[in-house]
Amino acid sequence: MSNPLDQTYTALAEATARVGEAKAPLFLATLALALLSRQTDANEALALITQAERLAAM
Repeated sequence: MSNPLDQTYTALAEATARVGEAKAPLFLATLALALLSRQTDANEALALITQAERLAAM
């Protein structure tokens, strides 16, 4: 049995594939906003945004 993080990554990959390449950015943005809205610490949320931006720029 895989661990919960592996299950989460798999679910994300499968859902992204189901929505299709054209709608993947909207899907991911919607998911990101939903997850950020659950953050209770604004500094942690900002750090995650900075981290994602750095990784995307590589």
